[in-house]
Amino acid sequence: MRASCLLAVPVIGLLLGACSAGAPPSDAGGTAGPERTGQTSSPIINGQLDTSHQAVVAIVLQSGSQGGLCSGTIVKTDPVRHIGWVALAAHCVDLPPVYVLQGDDFSQSNVLRYDVIDYKADPRYGGAVGSPYDFAVLRIAGVDASTPTIPLASASDGLAVGTSVVSVGYGRTSLISSGAGTENTVRRRVSKQLGQVGQMIAYDMSSNGICQGDSGGPVLVGSPGSEKVVGIHSYVQDDCNGTGVSGRVSFGLSFLSGELAKAVPTEDCDLCGKIANSGNGTCAAATRSCLADKDCGGYYECLSSGATKASCLVKFPKAEGPFNAAANCQCTQACTTQCKGTFECIQTPKCGYKLPAGACSTCTEGACCDEALACASDGTCYVCLKTKDAAPECATNAARKAMATCVASKCKADCEGSGLDTGADPVVDPGADGGPTGSGATTTTTTSGCSMTRSSSPPRFALMALALGALLARRRRK
Repeated sequence: MRASCLLAVPVIGLLLGACSAGAPPSDAGGTAGPERTGQTSSPIINGQLDTSHQAVVAIVLQSGSQGGLCSGTIVKTDPVRHIGWVALAAHCVDLPPVYVLQGDDFSQSNVLRYDVIDYKADPRYGGAVGSPYDFAVLRIAGVDASTPTIPLASASDGLAVGTSVVSVGYGRTSLISSGAGTENTVRRRVSKQLGQVGQMIAYDMSSNGICQGDSGGPVLVGSPGSEKVVGIHSYVQDDCNGTGVSGRVSFGLSFLSGELAKAVPTEDCDLCGKIANSGNGTCAAATRSCLADKDCGGYYECLSSGATKASCLVKFPKAEGPFNAAANCQCTQACTTQCKGTFECIQTPKCGYKLPAGACSTCTEGACCDEALACASDGTCYVCLKTKDAAPECATNAARKAMATCVASKCKADCEGSGLDTGADPVVDPGADGGPTGSGATTTTTTSGCSMTRSSSPPRFALMALALGALLARRRRK
């Protein structure tokens, strides 16, 4: 019996790994057997760093405190609805996929993260290593017109023994027997020639090839720019130096094509939130901006260490506005229609900052909400609102001045003397002939007025997105 192991990588915490042995197919002459390329993690052995196959992504799996890592390929997108389809191996979804990472090195802060909408494995896959139906498709949220794809091959894939192929993935870079760690965050590729072609395809890996963590990754044929996915990594025999075996796409095309033809789901609050918090979505961008900012990122790290909110704000006083803006983004910016009336959004200030009840707030939220949102997301401006413009820099802060000017112009009757109009530029009141009037030509504002209250806690779902983004921003030890 030859041992076989799935090429996926189980992960403790975030992305740590260990090999998972499956039921090996019999082989008269061997002693070790096939190993999945997916439920444990490690990169392609003796491969090259890959910066050209941006459609090849890492898939993080999760189950309780343990999870795993697989590779996959974005094979189709609907940029209008912001839905993408990722082809991978069926054994990769034995553990539920949580999110998908796109980047040459997914430990870097510029990595794009996509939430998973749903997934399905080929129903003919029975779980045994060696099954020719080791295929799955998952759908992700947040793609756009810039999202790269590599399409699946057709039924006439033209494969034969000796065909040159390229395998790509995020799997381990050392043999399992070496004892070296399985962590890898870098995408790699290796060029091979097929040695076996049937319901599955295979090649010799005595010099280099796929290993744990490469499960679900593609076997590609074609020149750059016109490549097609002809295989999906399934398992390896021996110690990642025997034979690498992949499911043949043309053999699983009926299932794969059916999944790619499925209608996109209705965009409710949940789906809208996933789209907004994924890829280059509005809220994903706000999260990345927060984490890249010294104060906002430092504040998140402080909270993550277990410190209290009050003590963290002492260290990072200008972080609260940008942090809340990112956390509340789904309710205040991206999904105001879809999420209207949900519990989380009812608890979230409409314009980013909880104004005191009254006619002034009602007018401000109706006429100056955009300016209020911009002020609430600005670290200095948020502090100015909290402290009733106590700091000298409030007088020169552009976001604060823009909000004040809007309030003074559009809500003068309701907000005069409230303090919200503090620092406004002079407001010209045109007369009957289009010129300024006499005593009413300009309005100056005062610092007296109502007391501001702090915004409510950010919605739980938004904080989860923020937390995931922060984890990805950290460099992992090799």
